Amino acid sequence: MKADFIVDFLGFIAVKSFSIFLWCIPLRPALWMGRRIGDSVYHANLKRRMIAYANLKAAFPEKSSRDLKRINKAHFENLGMNVIELLKLPFMAKDYLRCHVKLENVDSVKSSLEQGKGVIVLTAHFGNWEIASLVASLSGYTMSVFAREQKYERLNNLLNQFRQSTGCKVITKGFSIKDIIKTLNNNGIIAMLSDQDAGANGVFVNFFNRPASTARGIITFGSRTGAKILPSFIWRVGVDKHIARAGDPFKFVNTGDKEKDVKVNLQRITDILEDYIRKFPEQWLWAHKRWKSTPQRNVLVLADGKAGHLNQAIGVAEMVEDALGSRLKARAIEEKPIVKIQAIDIKFKNKFMKMVLSISSVFASRRCQGCLRCLKFCLTKESFEAVKNKYADIIISCGASAVPVNIFLKYENNANNVVIMKPGLGRSRKFNLIVLPHHDCTRTRSNILVTEGAPNRIRVANNEQRATNNGIGLLIGGDAKGFQLNKGWVEKVVDALIKISEEKDLDIFVSTSRRTSPEVDRLLKEKLSDNKRCKLLIIANEKNIDGAVANIFGLSDIVITSPESMSMISEAASSGKHVIVFRERQSARMPKCQTKYEKLVANFEKKGYIKTAKPCEIYDKIKEILETRPEVKRLDDREKVIERLKGLI
Repeated sequence: MKADFIVDFLGFIAVKSFSIFLWCIPLRPALWMGRRIGDSVYHANLKRRMIAYANLKAAFPEKSSRDLKRINKAHFENLGMNVIELLKLPFMAKDYLRCHVKLENVDSVKSSLEQGKGVIVLTAHFGNWEIASLVASLSGYTMSVFAREQKYERLNNLLNQFRQSTGCKVITKGFSIKDIIKTLNNNGIIAMLSDQDAGANGVFVNFFNRPASTARGIITFGSRTGAKILPSFIWRVGVDKHIARAGDPFKFVNTGDKEKDVKVNLQRITDILEDYIRKFPEQWLWAHKRWKSTPQRNVLVLADGKAGHLNQAIGVAEMVEDALGSRLKARAIEEKPIVKIQAIDIKFKNKFMKMVLSISSVFASRRCQGCLRCLKFCLTKESFEAVKNKYADIIISCGASAVPVNIFLKYENNANNVVIMKPGLGRSRKFNLIVLPHHDCTRTRSNILVTEGAPNRIRVANNEQRATNNGIGLLIGGDAKGFQLNKGWVEKVVDALIKISEEKDLDIFVSTSRRTSPEVDRLLKEKLSDNKRCKLLIIANEKNIDGAVANIFGLSDIVITSPESMSMISEAASSGKHVIVFRERQSARMPKCQTKYEKLVANFEKKGYIKTAKPCEIYDKIKEILETRPEVKRLDDREKVIERLKGLI
C-alpha cells in the first residue's frame, strides 16, 4: 500500500512536470519525442511487443515478418505520439483542432441530434481516440466518454483532467446504466469503445477470422432508447494531422429474434472497425489482449516423417478441445470450443543444417520473434514457406528432429508449446509442457508430465469398453532401431490366428504399417487374402486407410501387436480390449540395460495393461483369454494430459 502511494505520488509529479515541459516545445519536435518514447517502449516492453506481433500475425497471415515488425513498431510510435498530444491538449485545446484535425461528415451528428433521442458515438482504440471528443466540443456539444479507473488515484485524476480539457465529460466505472439512459433521453452524446474483450458476458463475433467477445451494451442502449449510433473514427495522416469522420447512422437489423439480432448487429459494427484497421493497421491498439476469451485455438503439429510420432502429436492436439471446453465452462463461457489443427511436414536441407538448427535453438529467445532467418537457412524451401506465415496458439511436436523448429515457432507466434519425448540437452526450459512416457523419464521438472504410455488418438466410451465382439485384431509393425521383425514370427502368429478363428468362429482384422517389409506383406497376402475369416486386410505400403486401426479396435475382442512400436502398443492398451504383444523371448537383461521398447513392454505387462507371448504360444494365450474372460485393465493417460493442457489455454 505504501509502495503504491509512493509510485502514485512520484508518477503524478513526473507526468505533471513533463506536461509543463511540453508546453515549451513546438508540436513537431514534441511528436518526434513521442515517437522515440514509443520506440523505447517497443524495445523495453517485450511482453506487450510480442502480444502485438502475434495478434498482427493472426490478423494478416499474408504479410511477411518484416511487414509485421514495421507495423508493430509504427503502432508503438503512434501510441507515443498519442500520449504527447494528450499531455499538450490543456495548452492547445481547440486551436489544435482547427489547425491539425480535418472534420468530415459532422452534419451527421447534428441531424442525429435533431431526432431528440441522443447519439452514441461508436469508436475504438484507433488513431488518437483521446482527442476525438474535440470534434464534438468544437461544434458546441458536450460528449460523455467512458474511462476505466486506473490503479493510482492521483495519476487517474490527472489523466481525466487532460481528457476534460477538450470539453468532454468523463464517465467513470461507477456511472450507472440509469444515468447513461438518462443522458441519452436528454439528447446527449455518449462515446463508447467497441473493441475491448468483454469476457463471459460478451457476444462472440468474428474479428479478423477469430471469435472475439464483444460487449452488447452499444446495441442494448441503442435499441432501448432509440439513440442513433454513429460509427466514428479518427486517424492520423502523416505526423501531426488527423482526419475525424463522423459515420452515418447505423441501421439496425430487427427480425424479432432478440439474441440473433444482437449478434448480427454487433458483427456488422465489428466489420466496420475491421475495415478501418485494414486500411491503417498501425493505428489500432494491437498490444491489447482482444482475443483473451476466444473459444478458438489454432494448433500447429510439426511432423518429422514418422507416422508414430505424428500420431502421438495429433493425439495431444485433439485433447486440446477437451481442455479448452473445460476452461470455457470454468469461465462461464457457453461457446463451443473450436480447435483448428494443421500438420506440417518439417524437412531440412541436409543433415548438417539439421544439426545447425538444433544447436541454434539452444540460444533461441523471445527476441527471435519476427526474424525467421535460422529457419529459412536450414529448412527446405517448401517447409519454410509452409510454416513462415502460420499463426498458432499451441505448437506440438514429437521426436528430436522437430524440436528446434518447435522452439523457434513458439517465440515467433508468442505461443505455448508441447513436445513428446525428450527435447535434448539445454532445451527443456524452452517448452511449456514435455510429455514423457514413464520409461523415458529420468528426472522431474515442473513442465514435465510423466505418462504410462505414448499419447494416442484412441477414445473409448464406457459402454464400448465393456462390449464383447467376435473378432481378433492383428497390428504388424516393422523394423526399428535395434529391432528386426522376423518373418517366421509373423507366420507363426498368423497360423495361430487362422486356427483359433476356425475353432471359435472368429473374424480376423489385420493392418500393417509403412515400416512393414515387403516379405511380411507378401506373407500376409498369401495367408489371408482368400481366407474367409479375414474380413479386413490393410497393406499400408499399398493403401493406408485413415481410422482403420480405431475400427479394428472397435471390432475386436482381442488385439495382437508386434513389440517394436511404443505408439502402436499404447494405442492397443488404450483400446479397452485384451492385448497380446508377441516377442520371441523375454529380455534377460538388467532393467538399466534394456531398450526403451523393452522397458515399456515390461512396465505395461507388470501393470496388467498387456500380456506377452512367444509367437508359438499365441494360440494358447488367445484360447486362455476366450475361455477365462479376465477383466481388462485399460491404459488411460488422457485425463492426465488434458489437465495439464488446461494450464496452457
